[in-house]
Amino acid sequence: MTENSLPILTSDQAPSADIEQGLFPGRWWHRDGEKIVCDLCPRACALAENDRGFCFVRQNVGGKMALTPYGGSTGFCVDPIEKKPLNHFYPGSSVLSFGTAGCNLGCKFCQN
Repeated sequence: MTENSLPILTSDQAPSADIEQGLFPGRWWHRDGEKIVCDLCPRACALAENDRGFCFVRQNVGGKMALTPYGGSTGFCVDPIEKKPLNHFYPGSSVLSFGTAGCNLGCKFCQN
């Protein structure tokens, strides 16, 4: 098993010091010289020590990929279904909306 193909860890398996610091081991990355390169999305961010990717979720910590907001949410809300980009999907119903930190898109029209 290579270092970037680590198994997904539960919070009781990850090093407690890392969890306390809000870090969780990331997957889908590789080394390129002194940097690590994120392989998760097409941006392929090359991160030097302590740099974060465009999404601000993935960070180079000690030469390894870390997921800084792992397990956290930025908010929960019950919204009307009409607020979502769904056409004629159970009109008048409610939907649970939730968000997490980070996005790799950067859309000019984004409401977030």
